[in-house]
Amino acid sequence: MAQAETIPTTTRRGFLSGAVAAAVLPAAAAPQLIDPIFAVIERHRSAFREFAAASLAADEVKALRDGRETTQEAEDRLDAAVEANEEAADLLTSTAPTTMAGLAAAVAWLLEYDEGCIPDTSGQFLRTLATSPLMVGG
Repeated sequence: MAQAETIPTTTRRGFLSGAVAAAVLPAAAAPQLIDPIFAVIERHRSAFREFAAASLAADEVKALRDGRETTQEAEDRLDAAVEANEEAADLLTSTAPTTMAGLAAAVAWLLEYDEGCIPDTSGQFLRTLATSPLMVGG
């Protein structure tokens, strides 16, 4: 018995859902390409991770508990990490987001970063956020 030949058809629903996806996907990817805050957040996140790791390696109390001594190499690593973290934090606190997605990402990162700390960095950054065109002009 011969099988009936099927002809592919596009339904209206299929067409519309494809059109919506095509319209949304570039918009979803665009904020990271357009808003400089995403790269700045990632730079600060990376610098902070290195600072945290270097701090543990150079911590004399932790070293004593671990049965080891701190080294000049660990101290030098910590010095470099402190400097890189401060530079990244300065850039973060002076870069205003240009998209709502960037604004949300910046606030989320600051909440995570300042968890359990005196919120000096977030206080500085809130002043920058207030200058964002998203806050000023709406």
